[in-house]
Amino acid sequence: MTKTKISTEIIDEVFQSGNIDAQIDFLDQLECEEYDPAVATHLCSYLQNKDKGLRSALSHFLKNRQCYLVADKLTEFIASDDISLRNIAGEILISYGQYAVDSLIKFLKKTKDVIDLKFAADILAEIHDKKVEKAVLELINNTENENVLISYIEALGNNRSIQAVDLLISLYDKSEILKPYIINSLGKIGTVKAFNFIIQKYNDEDDLVKYMIIESLGDIGNEESFFFLLSELQNASLPFIPPIVEAIYKLHVRYGFDVPFDEKIKRALLVMLANKENEYRKIGAKLLNEFDDNEIIYEALKYYGIDPEYDGIIYHKLLINKELVLKQISILIKNDVQNISHLLKLVDEFIQQEPDLIKELNEFELHKLMDSISRCLNHSDEMVRLSTIELLFKLDADTAIMLLDNDFLNENFWIKLRLTELLENIDNQNSYSFLEKLAEDENEMVSQRAKEILMIKKNIN
Repeated sequence: MTKTKISTEIIDEVFQSGNIDAQIDFLDQLECEEYDPAVATHLCSYLQNKDKGLRSALSHFLKNRQCYLVADKLTEFIASDDISLRNIAGEILISYGQYAVDSLIKFLKKTKDVIDLKFAADILAEIHDKKVEKAVLELINNTENENVLISYIEALGNNRSIQAVDLLISLYDKSEILKPYIINSLGKIGTVKAFNFIIQKYNDEDDLVKYMIIESLGDIGNEESFFFLLSELQNASLPFIPPIVEAIYKLHVRYGFDVPFDEKIKRALLVMLANKENEYRKIGAKLLNEFDDNEIIYEALKYYGIDPEYDGIIYHKLLINKELVLKQISILIKNDVQNISHLLKLVDEFIQQEPDLIKELNEFELHKLMDSISRCLNHSDEMVRLSTIELLFKLDADTAIMLLDNDFLNENFWIKLRLTELLENIDNQNSYSFLEKLAEDENEMVSQRAKEILMIKKNIN
């Protein structure tokens, strides 16, 4: 257990002292591989102590030092009335993996309490080991409780038990409750027989089972399942489109199957991009990179700036379609979308990366863009208003000045001060007129700065 032999008496002395720092120091010096089983079990018994600090320290020690000698003791805690202790024991046993299997099997074979059986079976289901498969194939035949059966079914799926395919199929009509779990496990196992069975059941089942079948087809991953899912998109109702597209995307990535761009895929991508679930939206964004379409890019822009990962996925697509994106942004701003500030920032980034981009726009398109952006001059968010002013001056300073009216004299201090700085580099009559108005501003800093700029301009001329 340690480089220096210790006893249960020493453990009691340390862990009954109430000194958590001394207990942690003591644990830091222990080496599990030198444990005496009786001493290890005695140490593990202190997990029953109600002190949260001690429990945390012991749990961390037992997990990180992989003290497999305590597996039997930990399984005893599964029967405890202390839920917190049960959960701690479960976490440690799962972390022990194959080294906890024998202890869990012994526990499952001897206990009669249904709740304890379920808890132990759940732990076993999380462990990937051939011994789990062998034990569950034996235990499952002696189990009638549906909750415990579910755990065993999940264990067989998690361990990809080819031997279990016939058994799982035979259990399918035993109970409606078991069906989704059996489908999920067959999907993970993924044999031809499992695939054929799943496909056969699709049209006859309720929505929950259909949903699981779709997920499983994404896991099974063969060409037939790919084309089956594509065909299902044709008439799929709205709730089924996201899981179908997710399964298609998994197969597309895993096997390189080409996703054809047609009306059903376009419809599906629009649904994905508009989905409230961020993960579905990101899958739609990833497929967006495969296609060019005005409507899809417009939908994607609605959610730009909400999630950095999503932005990163679609950014390259936006970059290579800058002119189209600018047209779409004009429309989005007019529709007063929620992410206006992020769209303004995107336009600014485009200009910084490619200064000649604006020159490439024809006069009509530039006017439309500036007209839509100028609508943000009255936005309730002052940072949006400030970004709008700066962006308008970058697009076309002369036009930007014309868009400013006397209402801007009522703007807040920081925006007016920034406006004076922008006007400094503009040499036309409109800039002089507006600076003269700002020179009369009630705020002394704004007024003083405007007067300084006017004086410089007059001296130059």
